[in-house]
Amino acid sequence: MNFIQFITTRKFVRHFLLSVLITLVMAWITLMILKQYTRHGSVVEVPKYMGLTLAQAQELESSRDFEFLVVDSIFDLSKKPGTILMQDPPEHSIVKPGRIIYMSVVGTVPEKVKMPDLVDLSLRQAKALLQTYGLRLGNVAMAPDIAKNMVLRMSFKGSSLQPGTSISKGSSIDLVVGSGMGTGTFQIPFLIGKTRAEAQVELQRLGLLVGNEEFIDGDSLDARVYEQIPAYAYGRQVKAASSVSMVYKSGSSFDFDTYIDQLVIDTIQNDTVTPEY
Repeated sequence: MNFIQFITTRKFVRHFLLSVLITLVMAWITLMILKQYTRHGSVVEVPKYMGLTLAQAQELESSRDFEFLVVDSIFDLSKKPGTILMQDPPEHSIVKPGRIIYMSVVGTVPEKVKMPDLVDLSLRQAKALLQTYGLRLGNVAMAPDIAKNMVLRMSFKGSSLQPGTSISKGSSIDLVVGSGMGTGTFQIPFLIGKTRAEAQVELQRLGLLVGNEEFIDGDSLDARVYEQIPAYAYGRQVKAASSVSMVYKSGSSFDFDTYIDQLVIDTIQNDTVTPEY
């Protein structure tokens, strides 16, 4: 039997047609599976997630069509921690259901930076350098020094700050700058009974620094100075830019008038204290 006779036999034709049918069925099944897997013809629009927290984004009804993946965390003082800064794909994009939305969110923990050396810089230069490092300028106190507006010392929350110290971005850095006058000494001011703001203004006026602060009754709005270190004494002198620590009590729960009357009698009589230089 030659080849022509073989391919015209009933057996061959039957097997050939069966193989074609099986191939068509397999192709159809494959196409259906691919269509289901790729969701052919099914598309959705990406909502705007920027400005929302990740939890708020996941609660949206439209979010059932997406998966979320946070790929970056960026600390930004101007934004609420945890909110979404960027999204990919962007809003209004047309994508298939089940698409992963890549997000960058505002970090809840500030980044750390090395404190730059501001000493001997002008106040303007120091402010610009602080901004470069993501830090803020806090209180500026004047101290007697021939170099006017030149940074003499740096501090953070009342503690001296050294260059290279690790500090959180967004922190407020307090500076002591020269007043253009020579160094000297000052009479310790009497701060008992003053509010926190009044005491800080008085210290700044004299070229003194705010040291450690303690609130016996909590950090209340009516807190007033109950104790100061160094204590006030008639005639007692301190060097310019010295620190004065303060302990506060609530003005509404403590009789400061009687307390001050008793203190003033004792301190004014103490006029033999040796000045501190």
